[in-house]
Amino acid sequence: MSFISEREVGASTMDAFLGFCGRQLEFSRVFNFDLIATSAYAIATVYIYDVSGTQTVATLAQIGFFAVILLLQIAKIMLVLLLDRRGGDARTFKQSHVLVTDDVYGYSRNPAYLMTVVQNVMWSLLLLFGMVDGQANIEVLAVAVIVPLAHFISVDRLVIPREEAELRRWHPEAYAAYANRVDRWIGRRVA
Repeated sequence: MSFISEREVGASTMDAFLGFCGRQLEFSRVFNFDLIATSAYAIATVYIYDVSGTQTVATLAQIGFFAVILLLQIAKIMLVLLLDRRGGDARTFKQSHVLVTDDVYGYSRNPAYLMTVVQNVMWSLLLLFGMVDGQANIEVLAVAVIVPLAHFISVDRLVIPREEAELRRWHPEAYAAYANRVDRWIGRRVA
């Protein structure tokens, strides 16, 4: 009779989890950058709140903002995984086998980036809510305005055009029809 120690079970569970992550949770460099940028925004928010010392207990509105931001982060990851299951490739962005144009992609060609924009606006509002006695300082304004604006411009002008060029190359006719029907950020065009 063979017994497995708790340590061996823990090690095998961790190996299985790391193996799953290595195979299943591989994201593109752009998506990883997006996750890092969102995390940096969270850290900056917490730091500014801590340094400002405006309050010691979070308000219900602040907790609500954090909850929505966290749910959006989870939704972005789920969206990428679901797209991958349907044959698209937002994880590694090496070759998209299928151009997914329905469900949420019927209203936005870039729903994950749209969620990032919403997250950034929410972080900014959260920062502005935490201003010391209603007085904005340069740190708060820089993080609340410049960071999300710079992130949006870089995604809109650098990242998305590169990804769209690849999709046009992989699915020339289908992508042209899709781009004529659905806006980059949000909205459908009436034919």
